[in-house]
Amino acid sequence: MKLLPFILITLLANSYSKGQCNNSVTLCSKRYNEVAFLTTHNSYNSKADGFKLPNQEWNITTQLHYGVRALMLDVYNVSGNLFVYHGYKMLGSRPFIDVLNEIKVFMDENPQEVITIILECYANSNLIEDEFERSGLANYIYAKPQNEDWKTLRQMIDDNTRLVVFTDRRDAQIGQEWYQYCWDYAVETSFTNHRIKDFTNEFNRGKENADSKELVIFNHFLRTKVTGVGSIRKSKKANNALINRIQSFQSETGKFPNFITVDFVDIGNAKDAVDELNGFFDCYSE
Repeated sequence: MKLLPFILITLLANSYSKGQCNNSVTLCSKRYNEVAFLTTHNSYNSKADGFKLPNQEWNITTQLHYGVRALMLDVYNVSGNLFVYHGYKMLGSRPFIDVLNEIKVFMDENPQEVITIILECYANSNLIEDEFERSGLANYIYAKPQNEDWKTLRQMIDDNTRLVVFTDRRDAQIGQEWYQYCWDYAVETSFTNHRIKDFTNEFNRGKENADSKELVIFNHFLRTKVTGVGSIRKSKKANNALINRIQSFQSETGKFPNFITVDFVDIGNAKDAVDELNGFFDCYSE
């Protein structure tokens, strides 16, 4: 008899979880461009994976389980093979396919989650496509039809097209409509800040026709002046100041920030800020 309450709680929890989208019931009815996604800058560049001068403490799997839903990846072509690394391969690298496989495992195990990959790309679209096909992630990709609204998270989940891919390189071929040029859809804030007071609400890349862009990449990380890399000390300051900056940005621009991009996501209040932005008070914790 003692097992009965446990079984009932488990069944109810599983049922509730299946009714959620990105861990929230309230997000299901929102369109993709109406949702905020906790985003990691240079997601792959982690201490856990042995990278030197890292931007993150945790590896990608841990980030995803924590609640990160958008990943920024730098992809390079090295003699026909694709790798992720930050500027210099000698500071640490991983095969791109390994990163995609890691994301695929998470998506397979978490069918109610919508994930975004934002690529800084130094490889052509055909090589990128081959790796998405090899990993199996191609089966999840969503391609937004032109002149149509973004789908709701519930629609994307029901259709099992739960992966959105953006690139900063405009070289998609016919049949690669899923490989979406980022600055056709998004505008960003500056990514070259060194101090809290350097943050502004001015637009950077994608600023042409910014009013018509439905997505915002909200860069909120601080670089060291000498090396230009991430800093745990600076990240703590930045991440704890995030909620106030989001409020200032919305008040000044009237835009909704979608991709809240941070270094060292494990430090400070970045996740709380994104949850607050999403009106996210009905989460279920495993």
